[in-house]
Amino acid sequence: MRSPLSFRLLSRLLAPAFALGLGACDPASQAMLAGASLVSFVHTDKTMSDHMATWAFDSDCSLLHTANDETYCQPFETEEQRRAAEAEAAAQRAQTYCYRTLGGISCYREPDDMASSQARVQ
Repeated sequence: MRSPLSFRLLSRLLAPAFALGLGACDPASQAMLAGASLVSFVHTDKTMSDHMATWAFDSDCSLLHTANDETYCQPFETEEQRRAAEAEAAAQRAQTYCYRTLGGISCYREPDDMASSQARVQ
């Protein structure tokens, strides 16, 4: 007899797969599914398949993770981890000195003695 956990996981995976599989038989449905996946990717950085995998595995699953040489599914980030990452990024920005130049903005790790104080960008 199967354990309740494996049955639950199997049902979570198969139900959406069957629904999408039946919808993909028609070329118009394929176009709508591709359009929905594109809109989803633009707004959430996840495809429809990524959303289904996230729901099924209760992890943050995304093709962008694999594009960045990371694992496909990762544990969700806690609020404390997010705050720590934001604080680290703010500290790095505070250690960066950026100045207006003729072509745009140039940033350095140390103050530029040759740049005027008016050219510094906050």
